[in-house]
Amino acid sequence: MHTAHSPIVEPDSVLVVDDEAIVLDVLKVALKKAGFAVFTAARLVEGTAMVHGQKFSCALIDKNLPDGSGLDLIRLIRQRQPDCTCLVMTAYPNADSILEALKLGAVDYLEKPFPHVSIIQEKVKAAVDRQRRLAALSSRVAEMNALKAAADAVVEEPGLQNRLDSLNFRHARALAMLREVKAGLESGNAAAVKGLLIRVTTLLNDLK
Repeated sequence: MHTAHSPIVEPDSVLVVDDEAIVLDVLKVALKKAGFAVFTAARLVEGTAMVHGQKFSCALIDKNLPDGSGLDLIRLIRQRQPDCTCLVMTAYPNADSILEALKLGAVDYLEKPFPHVSIIQEKVKAAVDRQRRLAALSSRVAEMNALKAAADAVVEEPGLQNRLDSLNFRHARALAMLREVKAGLESGNAAAVKGLLIRVTTLLNDLK
């Protein structure tokens, strides 16, 4: 029960785009049970309109849609909503299309028919959590960039150089970590990305 002063936490929004009504219904129910606000579209044009009008934490996009390629929608999402993590769905997986989706910024692919909806729930939760941690690290790097710029502009004072050296070291660590995470995501190596995310969490704690 919420009191007058209790903050209301909005659920993460997930966009599902697929031309099969049964897929939309199943995923909507499953993801709602997992705690997400779910929005669905059956065509590329509908999904595009939603991306232009609303912010999403995650998007599940079918590769082959009646009015175009789902990869075009993934490309649009990565341009307009870089913090939205994308997963591509396909009933006809092949190495080239999967690689193309990963290069565009999709973090995973789901082969239809799905073995069990719990797998979808777990993948979406993991994708949203991963993006949240990467966004937190990027935010900390931006803060440190601002602090470094301010420190560089300050006239030298006793003890300031030591503090500046410490800031520069932490800043370099954070930038190096972001480069490693980007390379891991582009490679599509799930095990490597998982290890990097553990290190991201450790680094975020160190930067507090």
